[in-house]
Amino acid sequence: MKNNEFKTICVFMQKGGVGKTTLTTMISYELAKFGKVLVVDADQQGNFTYLYDPESEKVSSKKCFLSVLKEETSLADGLIECRPESENFFGLYMLGTKKNDNDLRSYMESGFRDDPQAIRTIIRDARDLNFNYVLFDLPPSFGFYEKIILSNANNILPIIEPEDFAVESLTNFNSQIKKLNVQYDAKITPCKYLIINKGNNQKQVHKYWTDTLRDSSYEVFEFHDSRAVSGSISYHLPMQEYQPGNPLCKTVAALAEKIK
Repeated sequence: MKNNEFKTICVFMQKGGVGKTTLTTMISYELAKFGKVLVVDADQQGNFTYLYDPESEKVSSKKCFLSVLKEETSLADGLIECRPESENFFGLYMLGTKKNDNDLRSYMESGFRDDPQAIRTIIRDARDLNFNYVLFDLPPSFGFYEKIILSNANNILPIIEPEDFAVESLTNFNSQIKKLNVQYDAKITPCKYLIINKGNNQKQVHKYWTDTLRDSSYEVFEFHDSRAVSGSISYHLPMQEYQPGNPLCKTVAALAEKIK
């Protein structure tokens, strides 16, 4: 059943390599069963775009996230459909970014400061285009650019690996989110769900932190190390299509059911 609500979601942590893009791919695919989904590839690395579209380097610069940010292209004209609609699939689209887009990196560091409202405009236009969900795939940093995008989100899904430094990052992140609500007059709801990725209970430190976080105020969703994840990436497919019987698919379906 299609969801009539509108939500803006960020899967985020200010650390690289934790699996934000991979999880965003899986979550967006699952949410598209409930409504129309737009994923904004806001990371200059362009990994989300490349995963769905290995020919993304050939995409016109007039049909990308940066061109929409700079109002050179409308959101409607910049959309790329990731998967065709079907009876149980309402649509998955992306606003893409070229692989290692240095122009976007430069804009993030300078030009973006002149028009931070551009993010709010993209979200408003997505709503006008009848999207139900907008997901942002962000860089692993926490500067002005990331703060503006996060401050426009309804929900943030923190993702960590179960290690000492990662849990410390989570604590720092939560305090920063509280500051964002004050500094930017944001309305970010407290993080209720936590994604633990790349966990390996054969490692004592992983098991310790996973057990500890299960007893915290978060509802924890665990995504263990899996060779199938690497396989799905190499074939440019979300896990749900690459290996639909994989237990990770059940976990992401349960998470999507919570946040939809």
